[in-house]
Amino acid sequence: MKNIYEGLDINSWKSGWEPGAPVFTGYENEVAAIESKYPVTASDPDGKAAPTVFYGASNFRMWKNLDKDMERFGAQNHGFGGATDVLLVHYADRLLFPYKPKVAVIQSGSNDYAGLKGKPARQAAASLELKKRMYGYFTEELPDTRFVLLSPVLMPGAPYFTDTALLVGEGMAELCSGLPKLSFLDISELTYDGTSYKTELFKSDGIHLNRDGQLALKEMITEVLDGIFKSIGG
Repeated sequence: MKNIYEGLDINSWKSGWEPGAPVFTGYENEVAAIESKYPVTASDPDGKAAPTVFYGASNFRMWKNLDKDMERFGAQNHGFGGATDVLLVHYADRLLFPYKPKVAVIQSGSNDYAGLKGKPARQAAASLELKKRMYGYFTEELPDTRFVLLSPVLMPGAPYFTDTALLVGEGMAELCSGLPKLSFLDISELTYDGTSYKTELFKSDGIHLNRDGQLALKEMITEVLDGIFKSIGG
């Protein structure tokens, strides 16, 4: 696997980014199941294997109707486990790059900074540095793909991450500014109005979106995908 961590072996890192720790491989069965569900053949031209790939963590993985909800975009759901950015890079050779999608929708959030120490600003800075490298790697490997980058989900079940998540979202918006292949989608107001959380959009754990939350997110993503596919003639 290509090393994008400037001298740091990605296989010695985990979600907390502690040197010497191996990449967590407990999602191997899920990854293999995704490969089996969505096979790629050598004859698939770019964008045919999967015009749109949703690639991220559990709020994608648990969206069981995603393929049907996003059927007109030819969507495939490649979400797995509690994916971190490190794991999204680790499995990209299997779950993202072979499909050469026209559009990739990327979702990652609290899993990325849950293991980081320090105040929100420090957590956000570390998270954003890895996201910047991840997006750079993805766009280099998929130069013809457009990327939709979702801000972190603000969760009533983990309010202690909200300040960090908001800072990460602000940094992502700045990163995407002026880069036509990266479209930032701020979903913070979907679940949080600045004072209270929209608990009615979550399962009982307050972490994962329920069906109403998924449908609300669908509307936000659909608007962005409509614009992208119109611009690329897809």
